[in-house]
Amino acid sequence: PEPFTRMSAPQHEQAARFFDSVSGTYKDKYKDRSPFHHYFFNERLDKATRGLDLANADVLDIGSGTGALYDHLIEEFPHMRFHATDVSAGMLAQSAVPTACKYQGHAYDHPFAVKRFDVVYMLGVSNYLTPDELEKNLTFIERSLKPGGRVIITFTNAHALDTWLRNLARGPLRLLGGKGKVLSSGLGSWTYGQGEAQRIMKRHFNVERIDLLNHTVFPFNQLLSGPSLALARRLSRRVENAAWLRWLSSDLLIRAVERA
Repeated sequence: PEPFTRMSAPQHEQAARFFDSVSGTYKDKYKDRSPFHHYFFNERLDKATRGLDLANADVLDIGSGTGALYDHLIEEFPHMRFHATDVSAGMLAQSAVPTACKYQGHAYDHPFAVKRFDVVYMLGVSNYLTPDELEKNLTFIERSLKPGGRVIITFTNAHALDTWLRNLARGPLRLLGGKGKVLSSGLGSWTYGQGEAQRIMKRHFNVERIDLLNHTVFPFNQLLSGPSLALARRLSRRVENAAWLRWLSSDLLIRAVERA
């Protein structure tokens, strides 16, 4: 897929600068102050961690940001060994992950003391990665999983109505200069259909399952947040991966296992 916007500087540098600029208030999006973001982030965390026993696990979070995944897990699994990477120093500075376990930059560049992980997460990151960067990360994850280890990654759904409408809104929003918003930031963004995301993952892992996330449509999810989120929560409880529901799901969460 082509990025929506071509950047003069490397994509990861643009992403680091943007997320540094919003890091001071980013964690507030997980709270009730922003109903849509609160729903979106917490649904993703719930589905990404459901059914996993991480009591004594080595966990790596690539693109950890302000540490929401760590916050979500630490009370239930206080003895897990959690490691976080992010290209944004500002985001990591807001994270409660212990300083010794936070690494700025690319995961594949770090000489981790832990060489194999039980679970590697990459949530809300693939859409900011060029295809080459995505492949570098997946190759790193493939060689960094313990036998039977899992990788859990989200992809922005190219076939979602939400994605199409956000695409259309990017140009006008950039002209209006919505400061601190991803849509108006000029960041490149990559999206994937379910079949394409599966094929990419199957080059490195055995795919276990796919969950659909965020059954809302921009801009109604923010303008009419009450009824929009009520419907989204009802749809989120559906267990089947129906084709029609993919049109109403902005993100795909893929859970895969190490390929023995």
